[in-house]
Amino acid sequence: MERLKAEEITENLTEKQLKILALMMDQNLVSNDWLECFKVLSDQQKFDIHEMLGRIIDKNEKERLESRTKEEMDEESAKWEHTKNDPDPNKFYGNMGQPDTPQEYKNRYGVWPLGYNQETGKKLTDVD
Repeated sequence: MERLKAEEITENLTEKQLKILALMMDQNLVSNDWLECFKVLSDQQKFDIHEMLGRIIDKNEKERLESRTKEEMDEESAKWEHTKNDPDPNKFYGNMGQPDTPQEYKNRYGVWPLGYNQETGKKLTDVD
């Protein structure tokens, strides 16, 4: 992968520079080169780099979608139909934060949180 150094950054970034910087920014392990470049970039340049990264991601996703086989498209459609028609509206689809209410906790984990009666769902009072 190509990299830029901070001293190579010009006031008006070329498409090639934008693409290189966008790919540098998108790496899971941020490099020191990217950190040095980030320090000298203006807010507008940072915006342009994010915009370029968005275009790269969109292009890659479009290519992925176009390269799917008929079987893959049918399988994906079936999964979406199953998800849309699922009779359980409170189904847990991943860890998207902790439940805010006891009822959400019950919906997610199937039991009431600690300090609640497991049969009635009423909060237990402290007995001194």
